[in-house]
Amino acid sequence: MNKEQIQYLKDNISAINGVNFDPANTGIGGLLLFGSKTDFKTAMKRYFTERLSDDEFNQTLQREFRDENYIKARILDIANRHLILKADLITYYDSILQQSVKNEIDKAGFVANAIEYIKNNMNNEYHYKYTATSLKKILEKQYDFIFSNGFPSNIQNINTGIMTANAGDSAQFLFLARAILAGFNCSNVDVRSSKYDAVVDYNNTLLRIQIKGASGNSISFKDRDRGGQGIDHHHIRNQGQRITAEHCDIYAAVDKQVGICYLIPMSYVEKIDDADITNVSLNSLDRFKENWDIISEVASEKNKRI
Repeated sequence: MNKEQIQYLKDNISAINGVNFDPANTGIGGLLLFGSKTDFKTAMKRYFTERLSDDEFNQTLQREFRDENYIKARILDIANRHLILKADLITYYDSILQQSVKNEIDKAGFVANAIEYIKNNMNNEYHYKYTATSLKKILEKQYDFIFSNGFPSNIQNINTGIMTANAGDSAQFLFLARAILAGFNCSNVDVRSSKYDAVVDYNNTLLRIQIKGASGNSISFKDRDRGGQGIDHHHIRNQGQRITAEHCDIYAAVDKQVGICYLIPMSYVEKIDDADITNVSLNSLDRFKENWDIISEVASEKNKRI
């Protein structure tokens, strides 16, 4: 960043880390210096990433959070002090601190304690003995992901807007890989204007699957609003529409952090009130979590209607 951009950050950092910040709201200066909101976030991430090559800067960030007793609410103060987007600093702390946990514990001990906990909570000793070896192997395989906060994400620090689109594609391909691995005849739909992203051929019954990535604790059954400069966000044609059974047969929500899939039949989605469709808790969808039997159930119901 140049001196003018850094001065802009110093003057506006509190607002930048506020709610719904847009450089356009600070006058023409923000747009001239950075461009769109997406360009601004990309520039901020790059500025932060470049400084992370300085070990002293790393140590300062870690020391200041440690001095705050790792209280998450204090991250905002640290982010403002060092001209960092709050979300980027949270991601940094999540990565650094979880990795440091891994360095302080023993893998063999961790797995052994987990196996011992399972053993102590099972009623049938023979049942435990049969499953213990398989459980130990899968715990060892999953160990590294526990302390890396899931799958690596944007380690190349590519443009924020491009990464958003790529993350959507990653969720789509994660689902395809999971479905194929589970034994289903599943194919990608390449036409981006299509209302569904994949098709599953289940015993000669074609099911349309819409796939969305999930990165938080809730999902929305509504398309995104159209964005970009010059777009009237209030016009009904530019507002996201409710996803219905006319668009797909199954809505697949994919946790991009660990690859867990929620297979939700549209017959269930259509019972949700309009007021609630944009914020549906994943906890309320637990019956659909990794429930691959939904495919056969939806195919059976579809055949009954033919």
